Amino acid sequence: MSAEKNDDTGACKASRASMPMLPSDESIRRQSDILKALSDPARAKIVYELKGGDMCVCELMRDLGMSQTMVTHHLKILKYAGIISDKKAGKWVYYSLVDKKAYDVLKSLETE
Repeated sequence: MSAEKNDDTGACKASRASMPMLPSDESIRRQSDILKALSDPARAKIVYELKGGDMCVCELMRDLGMSQTMVTHHLKILKYAGIISDKKAGKWVYYSLVDKKAYDVLKSLETE
């Protein structure tokens, strides 16, 4: 990228044609929220679990070896980020993965 000296401040002006377009602030905020939600290992495991289908808290507790309070805490964060949703069926609440891109992000980062 070529740059020309713009003024005495040392700032340069670059050709706008060569600069990438930034996503909207809302899009970047959404991306940041998703990455923050996925940054905890327990939440990443929950996303992997829910890729297989809807699950209730008791199933996630069993599979992840976590307490009910910890599972629900992590589910709340994932739900707030728009990655999962919940559906009540009688006295049970089932969680499902609604943003498949979150799973794709995790898979793209796998090293094994």
